Amino acid sequence: MKRINIYLMSALLMGTTVSCSDFLQKDPPSSPSQSIFWQKKSDFDSALAGTFSIMYEWPGEMSQIIPCFDNLTDNSICQHNEDTYGRSQTIALGDLDPNTTGFVTYMYSHCYTGIARAHLVMENLALYEGSDMTEDDKNFIMAQCKALRGYFYSWLYLCYKEVPLVTSSLTMENMYQPKSTRPEIYAQIMKDFDEAIAALPDKPYSDSQMSGYFSPGALKAFKARLMLNDAYDENGKAIPEKMKEIVPLLEEIQGYSLADRMRDNFISEKQLASPEIMFSVRYLAPNITHSMDLYYGNWTTCGVTRDLVDEFECTDGLKWGESPLTQEVDESLLSTNSMADDAYNEREKLFQNRDPRLRETVTHSGYATFPDEGYEDKERLKLTDQQQTGFGMMKYLQPTTIMPSYSTISDADVIILRYAEVLLMIAEAENEVNGPTQKVYDAVNAVRARSEMPPLPDNLSQDEMRERIRHEWRVEFVFEGQRYFQLKRWKLMEELVDGAVDPALPTYIKVFKPAFYYWPIPQTEIDKAGGVLVQDSNYK
Repeated sequence: MKRINIYLMSALLMGTTVSCSDFLQKDPPSSPSQSIFWQKKSDFDSALAGTFSIMYEWPGEMSQIIPCFDNLTDNSICQHNEDTYGRSQTIALGDLDPNTTGFVTYMYSHCYTGIARAHLVMENLALYEGSDMTEDDKNFIMAQCKALRGYFYSWLYLCYKEVPLVTSSLTMENMYQPKSTRPEIYAQIMKDFDEAIAALPDKPYSDSQMSGYFSPGALKAFKARLMLNDAYDENGKAIPEKMKEIVPLLEEIQGYSLADRMRDNFISEKQLASPEIMFSVRYLAPNITHSMDLYYGNWTTCGVTRDLVDEFECTDGLKWGESPLTQEVDESLLSTNSMADDAYNEREKLFQNRDPRLRETVTHSGYATFPDEGYEDKERLKLTDQQQTGFGMMKYLQPTTIMPSYSTISDADVIILRYAEVLLMIAEAENEVNGPTQKVYDAVNAVRARSEMPPLPDNLSQDEMRERIRHEWRVEFVFEGQRYFQLKRWKLMEELVDGAVDPALPTYIKVFKPAFYYWPIPQTEIDKAGGVLVQDSNYK
């Protein structure tokens, strides 16, 4: 049976105690809810769980709809223009302004609600004198709160150019704050992560004490993720002085390894046994569940582009179209969204002799099979009639014999960080500092070997290795919320996304403008602040 920290279950019962109706507002300390809470250790455990629960609060922009970030890239498109999916169609088509909802408003409000909750826990913990809590207990909770604050600010840092930096609970008198600079926000994130790392036991995520919490290894990887983002200049060129600090940090991480198969990390029944998962948003049926199988299987909220399908190599390590293993296909059938059998047969040719991650990641023609997950590959499972590009997502779908419907729920954890990312971050940073050393080859080849792909060819140049690493990022981490932020740090959004179109949807043309590298602050927050909070100059 799947395990989860028991206090996470209590989060839904105490949300009103620590939640905020406004992103920088809290209940006055003298209110009844504050006066009767914080009386015992379990109150703090529940409040900490309530702070973690922000990650899966509807619609789950830090969990359930993370795959929709790929709709803003060359990986996929969204056919549903709804807040539920981050307004990813609206944004992808170039309609991004201070009144845009979805990702733009949810990320801002939820991050600040989480930060406010963390402050309430920390401040009341500092005053607590109960005998039912040891110093180790207090240090653990305090460290998790600092990690949470750093984590929420890291999302704000990546999504918005400048935001308010709040490090304590606010009152009615100072609840609206001006923006801080990016260096100030970055420094606070690193400070929070460093203090949490120093205070926590260095145990992996699989350890019972760390299950559902931040571990030092995960926090070092989250630090490196942000450092890597900042190690490129405004033209997308690497800054070696910053890059060289990343590899030593990542090499400190111990206790993790790659799972036997990439997709094992995403199947509920296999997640607890995975040595690769470093942090996830935890779910447990029947109380904490999601409907990702419905969103991504039946409703095809991420319609996979042909460009992504073509990115996966053949099993000999050569590109599709260049390898002698390439199958001849009828492009007139592939360039439609037909679900007919003849279109199915042509698309199936694209999956022959390919990197196994293609079939672990992508479905086609409205069908899926689960041959390696306890089901015979005798007949294909009908998922949907709505695959608008002819291709859909496989990665997050749970093994089943029934078409997903409104009654389909799952408690599969949403994976936020896994060890394969550590290896590719090592490869990227090392290559930018020292070129394609053996350390780079070892890291990339480890990820490839797990999927039975051949090692990279010898004697690659630094530029060639850079392209190989970026290829590996793309095919390994599809729908994990990585590519959108990677293309932004490499400054490739204009080249690869602006004007991108799938052959099956010639009128769905993506738009990306330089202003879009950062989102606007939601206009509702600007209006409430009465002039204290100023909009990003790109959106005035």
